[in-house]
Amino acid sequence: MAIKIKRTGHLVLRVKDLERSKRFFTEVLGLPLVGDNGKGMLFFSPDVKDNHHVLAIRQANDGAPLPDPDQVGMEHVAYELASFAELQEAYRIFKENNVKIRHAVFHGITKSIYFYDPDGNMLEVYCNVPPEEYRKSVPNPYSLYGDITAELVGKIPQKPGTAAP
Repeated sequence: MAIKIKRTGHLVLRVKDLERSKRFFTEVLGLPLVGDNGKGMLFFSPDVKDNHHVLAIRQANDGAPLPDPDQVGMEHVAYELASFAELQEAYRIFKENNVKIRHAVFHGITKSIYFYDPDGNMLEVYCNVPPEEYRKSVPNPYSLYGDITAELVGKIPQKPGTAAP
């Protein structure tokens, strides 16, 4: 018999500069700081009733190497947003704060922005595309179907068959 996981509960990241990362996760990503263990570890959650923390950060040892995108391990963590308008707002905030963006893409099931935290950890924010919408335009809802930057900045409307609420 297998373990029955209810959901992913939280992520813990080691960071080079605790205060810099605290500012990034609170001021750029808007995650409320909900706890501090007094030993160099901070806790964040958008809704402590639903989940006591979705992210924790702790100070790494001096001289710790930065993440290497070619090494085995976690590739990225994704945070769901409620709408395409919120995804557009996230893109604007990232640009205003000089956040390094890897790419913005339509997957079928989601529209996503992949970006890096101050220590080079890749993260994602996304909004879901309803099945009745993506089924009009893609054969595989788990693939890559092109850049959505023009949609995010409002140069063009969302393309038919890709519209997220």
